[in-house]
Amino acid sequence: MSALLVLTYDVHDLNRLTAYRERAHGPLANGGARLVSSTADTVHLAEADSTGSHTVVLEFADLETALDAYHSAEYQEVVGERWAATTPRVAMVVPVERK
Repeated sequence: MSALLVLTYDVHDLNRLTAYRERAHGPLANGGARLVSSTADTVHLAEADSTGSHTVVLEFADLETALDAYHSAEYQEVVGERWAATTPRVAMVVPVERK
């Protein structure tokens, strides 16, 4: 069963976010991440408050792999850059059962 890491945020320092993305690519790719979507065109539905202007969705082989990649020392060394460049809104890992 694969798993999706879903991040949404508002960006207030695009240059710093770009630098974070360059640094985060290696640790996340080494953890098996596959980019599903990275967009500034997030559409909000009326049933919930805004979840941010940007959304990133990464797919991993399974829940454990996703959590291991997120909590890895290599990723934790760079994630602060994203937090400094954005206002995080949603960060979650969603197991995906395909039938």
